[in-house]
Amino acid sequence: MNEQIDLSRLWNVFKRSFIMMIVMGLLGVVVAYFGAKTLIAPKYAASTSMLVNRKQDNNPNMQLNAQQADIQIINTYKDIITRPVVLRTVADDLTSPQRVLVKKAKNAVYGTRYNATTGLQERYVVTEAQPAKYKLEPAKYSNITESDLDKMVSVSNAQNSQVFTVAIRDTNPVRARDIANEIAKVFKRKIASIMSVSNVSIVSKATSDPEPVSPRLKLISLIGLVLGVVLAFMWGLIRELTDRTIKDIDFITDDLGLVNLGFVNYVQKMNDMDQAIEETKLKNTIDSDELGKAGFPQRSRHRI
Repeated sequence: MNEQIDLSRLWNVFKRSFIMMIVMGLLGVVVAYFGAKTLIAPKYAASTSMLVNRKQDNNPNMQLNAQQADIQIINTYKDIITRPVVLRTVADDLTSPQRVLVKKAKNAVYGTRYNATTGLQERYVVTEAQPAKYKLEPAKYSNITESDLDKMVSVSNAQNSQVFTVAIRDTNPVRARDIANEIAKVFKRKIASIMSVSNVSIVSKATSDPEPVSPRLKLISLIGLVLGVVLAFMWGLIRELTDRTIKDIDFITDDLGLVNLGFVNYVQKMNDMDQAIEETKLKNTIDSDELGKAGFPQRSRHRI
């Protein structure tokens, strides 16, 4: 289609399609909003932050070098977190029963007393030692795998910062919180044996957030509105470009070079031709009678 269209025709298309654009825009908003809310599962985010900071000497130069080394090693830590050595352990901990400490062990308490028989100070037990008490808690979850965790976890840190963040996205806010905290706990324990250094501490634990981070319903609704308006306008534009009817008499005389012979008025649609003829005869008879009453000679109804 090589037909060109000017701004005036575009404006006419806009005016003729304005109502349709409003309707299609509202329809696009409704379809996009409820479609995203129904078909897309909401995801929730939880994050925990960890600090990389080793024990430093009092020498300022040594402190600066240690900080720079900690910043550079964060990239290595970010890679280790997403490896099976951490994720597999996290998955096992979350899907297996765990032994939880209920009561800490207590050492025995001793006292001394003087023995008159021997003349020596004797040591005796005041309170006996008490062992630690544990209880076995059932597994928190039953369907978490290493591959699932790999899709949920993401690690980020600000430039020149010794703090990095482990973020989890999941369809359950409580499970996202538990996974983030478990990753931080396991990583802190594993890194001490992997790197032979204990320089990681948990700055903040993850909390459950009931507000989903996706889908972004407002953005999706706005996209539906724009698409609805654009589709309505394009439909009007295509209809304008493919319309071959003559809308202006100037097109006949100026563009086609034809002569205007006259205008044909609008003729009402007739369902029954015989009924229309009878109505016309009746109207002519009434008009003729009214002319006779007014003193005008009636028209002859005889054929010559």
